[in-house]
Amino acid sequence: MPKVFTLTNKTIPLRPLTVLTMSNPKLKNNIVTTTMRVVVYCSSAEVLPEHWREGAAAIGRWIGEHDAALVYGGVNAGLMSVTAAAAHEAGAHIVGVVPVRRNDAASSLNDIQISVADLNERKATMELLGDVFVVLPGGYGTLDELTSTLAYINFTKQNGKHIVIYNPDGIFDPLLAQLDTMVAAGLMRHSCHEAIITTTTPAQTIAQLDRLLYIHNNYD
Repeated sequence: MPKVFTLTNKTIPLRPLTVLTMSNPKLKNNIVTTTMRVVVYCSSAEVLPEHWREGAAAIGRWIGEHDAALVYGGVNAGLMSVTAAAAHEAGAHIVGVVPVRRNDAASSLNDIQISVADLNERKATMELLGDVFVVLPGGYGTLDELTSTLAYINFTKQNGKHIVIYNPDGIFDPLLAQLDTMVAAGLMRHSCHEAIITTTTPAQTIAQLDRLLYIHNNYD
């Protein structure tokens, strides 16, 4: 069973992982010490196309094979469970960030489980933990996480952080078009798009993760 920690601060936590202990060998100075922390946002729905599930598994395997940490919603459902299972099998360190009302659905694969009050606290925690963000197909929760992270990166000038959107079957095309519309209308600067990388296949996604890992290890 994972150790469960509760963030009692109901405002945006400055250092969410300061509550962790040194019981895991991949923790040092209360921070997960892997080459890169990859936040994955994705669906909890079970009945999804098989090639979407295969894409989630490929990304999970990449995380484990590159000694990275998976940071995700922590629930044993849908693409979250697919990603976590593949990451676990490949040796990844897994951090689940779970709202208290979903604790009963938390995955047993979580090495660390951070229990948070609600979806807002979950987003804030994952944003602060992430070095790179991967968006897989998902519903309103995933859209909320994507747009919140885009705002976080731009508002706080986290220029080194990127969002990789895996866009099979054009599932995110209308959203990406809406962002273009907002830029054309003068509601957003075009530079806001610079944080977004769009891919359509698992191979393209992995190639982008390879590139971002190289940048993270050599320039951060």
